[in-house]
Amino acid sequence: MQDYKLIIRTLTNGATQVTNGQLASQNASEFMAYLNEVYLSQGYMLQSVQALRTDATSSTATYEFAYHLVKEVSTKSK
Repeated sequence: MQDYKLIIRTLTNGATQVTNGQLASQNASEFMAYLNEVYLSQGYMLQSVQALRTDATSSTATYEFAYHLVKEVSTKSK
């Protein structure tokens, strides 16, 4: 059996931006550290990455991606 996680994140090469207490865009390096610490180091594998949207209209371009992660989990039978 697999546990599936979907993480959609707007990334930038610039500084992380928070608007009204909500994460608007995250620095790409910070996100990769988060992804590794919270998911990849806990046994999740990156199944695929899907580009969703690009916004190059502001001074710092942002890119939205969907990260599809899976982890094998054991099922306990009685």
